[in-house]
Amino acid sequence: MAGSVVISAFVALSLTPMMAARILRPVRREQHGPLFLAFERGFDALSRGYGAVLRRVLRHRVLTLGVGAGALALMVWAYQSLDKEFLPEEDRGMFLCFVVTPEGSTAEYTDRMMRQMEQMLETVPEIRSRGTIVAPPFSGPGAANQGIAFVRLHPERTRGVQEIVNGPEGLRLRFLAGIEGALVIPNIPKPISRGFGAPFSLVLQNDDLDQLNTTAQAVANKLRTLGFLVNVRSSFEVTKPELRIEIDRNRAAALGVSVADISRTLQILFGGLDLSRIKVGGKQYDVIAQLDRFSRLTPRDLERVYVRNDRGTLVQLNSVVNYRSGAAPNAIEHYNRLRSASITATPVGVTLGTAIERVEALLAAELPPGTLHTWSGESRDLLEAQEQFWWILGLAVVIVYMVLASQFESLVHPFTVMLALPLAGVGAFGLLWLIGFAGRAGWLPPVPAMNFNLYSQVGVVLLVGLVTKNSILLVEFANQQRAAGADSHTAMVRAGLVRLRPILMTSFSTIAGILPIAIGFGAGAESRRPMGVAVVGGMITSTFLTLFIIPVVYTALADLSDRVLGRKPTAAPAPAAVQPAGGS
Repeated sequence: MAGSVVISAFVALSLTPMMAARILRPVRREQHGPLFLAFERGFDALSRGYGAVLRRVLRHRVLTLGVGAGALALMVWAYQSLDKEFLPEEDRGMFLCFVVTPEGSTAEYTDRMMRQMEQMLETVPEIRSRGTIVAPPFSGPGAANQGIAFVRLHPERTRGVQEIVNGPEGLRLRFLAGIEGALVIPNIPKPISRGFGAPFSLVLQNDDLDQLNTTAQAVANKLRTLGFLVNVRSSFEVTKPELRIEIDRNRAAALGVSVADISRTLQILFGGLDLSRIKVGGKQYDVIAQLDRFSRLTPRDLERVYVRNDRGTLVQLNSVVNYRSGAAPNAIEHYNRLRSASITATPVGVTLGTAIERVEALLAAELPPGTLHTWSGESRDLLEAQEQFWWILGLAVVIVYMVLASQFESLVHPFTVMLALPLAGVGAFGLLWLIGFAGRAGWLPPVPAMNFNLYSQVGVVLLVGLVTKNSILLVEFANQQRAAGADSHTAMVRAGLVRLRPILMTSFSTIAGILPIAIGFGAGAESRRPMGVAVVGGMITSTFLTLFIIPVVYTALADLSDRVLGRKPTAAPAPAAVQPAGGS
C-alpha cells in the first residue's frame, strides 16, 4: 500500500497536471447535458444547506463539542461490546477431524472409532473425498490412541463449511452424541495456520503433580458445565495404564535365576532390543528382537514366558516376579520451566475472546493458591495481538502527527486534524457491531467474523492514514484564509464550502473502492470482510462528522490562541464570486 501511495503522489504531481492541460477546455465553451446540470443543481443545494448548518454549528460550539464527546463515548461502548477473536474461520473447502480415544487404547480400537466417524461423514452429501490416519506421527512415533481425518468438500455446494461443521445439525454435535468411545473434534483450518491445536488453550502450572492433577481435573470439569466450550480435554491425566513388575529376589535366588537374566528377558521380549541393520532391495531395515505384538498385550502374557536358571532349566517368569496394574501420567509437560497441564477446548456460540474473558473471571475466583495460569496457542496469539495493536496504532498516530507538525509548522493544527481519528472509530467499531447484531437478531442473514479480529485491526490502522485527509483539506484552506486576514469563523466557513466537493469526492471514491471487500466476494471473503467493513464504517462517520466537529475545534483553538496572544484579525477581503460549473 505504501508503494501505491508513493506512485499515486508522483502521478498526481506530474502526469495529472499534464493531462489536464491537454484535455480540459475552458468552462464557457463546455456544453453539459441535462444530467450534469441536474447533478450540479443538487450539489449547489447541498452546499447551501451545508453552509447554513455550518454557520449554526459554529454559533453553538459547546453543544457540538458535546455531540463529539458523545460520539467518543459511543466508540468506547461499541469497542467494548464487540466480540474479540484472533482469526476468523475461512471456508477453504476442507476441514479436519481429530479422534482421541482413552489412554492405553490399541490401534485397532482407535480404528474402530474412526470407522464410526467415517460412517457419519458418508451421510454428508457435500463431502467429496476423505483420508484417515491412525496414530499419525506428527512429532515422533504416533500415539495409538489418536487419529486424524482429512476431508475435502465439493466446490459447488449450497452449505458452507461452518454450517456443515457447527450448524444445528452439524458434525460437531453429531460426533458428540453419536460416538461414545472416543472424542472426535472437527477443526476448520484458519487462514493463517500455526498447527492443528484447538483454539482455546489454557495452561495451568504447578510443580506439585498431585495438586496439578487435582486442579486440572477440577477446572476441566467446571469448563464442561459452562455450555460454551465443547471437547474439553486436559493434557495431564493419570489414566495411562501401566504394569508394575517387582522381582521376587528371594524366590529367584531359590530357583537359581539371576536378576540380570530376568531384567534382560523382560527388556528384550517386551521392550525390544536393536540387534543390527540389514539392507534388502536397496533399503535399510532395523533388526529388533521382540515378542509378537499380540503376545504382549495383557498381563497374562507373562505366564507364557520362561527364563533359564543356572542349571539350564526353564522357569516360568511369573513365578519369580510379582505384578500389578496401575495408572500413571500420560505425559509430564513443562511450560516456562514449570510443570504444566494444558486444557484445550473449542468455543461454540461465542468467540474465542469472549470465552477467554469468561474463563479469566472464573479462574480469578476459583483457582487455588500456588497454581499459576497462562495461555498458549491461538489464545495467546489473540491476547498478544490485542496488546500489540494498541502499540502499533499509537505508533501510527505519533508518526502521522510528526509529519503533519512538520508540514503545518505548528503543534496545534495537527491535533485538530487528528481529531478525525476517534470520529472514524465510531463508524469502524459501530458498523462491525451493528452488522453482527443484525445477523444475530435475524434482521439480516448471519454475517460471520463481524468482530474485532486481526483483519479488522488492520482496517482500523489503515483509517489513520485515510481519514486525516479531509481534515487537512479544511485546516489548510482555513489557514490560507486567515493569512489573508479573515477571522477563524469566516475562514472555516469558506473552507467548508470550497472543500466540500473534494472531500465528498475522495471519501465516496474510497468507500466505493473498498465496498467489494466489505461485501465479500470470492475465496477468503470471510477474512477480508471485517477489514472492509471497518474501513467503510470509519470513512462514513469520519467524513460527515469531520465537516462539523473539525470546524468547531479549529475555531475554538484559534479564538483561544488569539486571546492568549492578544491578536485581532483584520477585515477579510470579500470572496470572489464563483461561477457555477456548467452553464451559460
